[in-house]
Amino acid sequence: MNGDGRGDYTYETYQESGEVKDPFTVETQTDLNEYTSGFLNEQHENLPGDFEGEDLNSFSKADGGNEQLDSVLDNFQESKWGDLSLEEQQQSMVNLADCVAADTGNENPPEIVFRDDMGEGTYGGYNPETNTMEINVNMLDDSGEAADTIAHEMWHAHQHQCTLDPASEKGQEYQDGFDNYISPEYDFEGYQNQMVEAEARDYAQGIKDKLNG
Repeated sequence: MNGDGRGDYTYETYQESGEVKDPFTVETQTDLNEYTSGFLNEQHENLPGDFEGEDLNSFSKADGGNEQLDSVLDNFQESKWGDLSLEEQQQSMVNLADCVAADTGNENPPEIVFRDDMGEGTYGGYNPETNTMEINVNMLDDSGEAADTIAHEMWHAHQHQCTLDPASEKGQEYQDGFDNYISPEYDFEGYQNQMVEAEARDYAQGIKDKLNG
């Protein structure tokens, strides 16, 4: 048992427990916004791995990446999203995931599974054991949250891919982060500020900034 009372509660344990996987799935989005107050938009500096809130959303790894992203995000505009069919919304999310996979160099991107039996308030999550991303089709009314979910979980997929390279120093840091994963139910501030979550949140914010820009 560790001094913080969490014991050996790792990221994998968290996934297997069936609990929420990411900050936007804690309760409803409204409850989360009230609960986190200043956490979501704060700067995370001097975190492990020299992550200092830098712009993760450069989209420099693929020629024409910015243009492709802009085209994909066009469907996520509020004026268009509501007019799309469920199938078109799902395809837009798959297209966004493809953009992020290209940006992060993910050579084995997760399969996206759309489900209608997930708990209320749960947007989705990434399962590293099966390399799948599950998306709640009942929570797609908000296009911004749909884009955020894809970007956030795809960054987690990128982090896990890095852990598979034994020569990757960053991968080792990610693995340490997952091995010592902090669940929000035990320490929400610690959960928000741990490197693996801070990076995923900041990356997703970069996508939303492009969407809203």
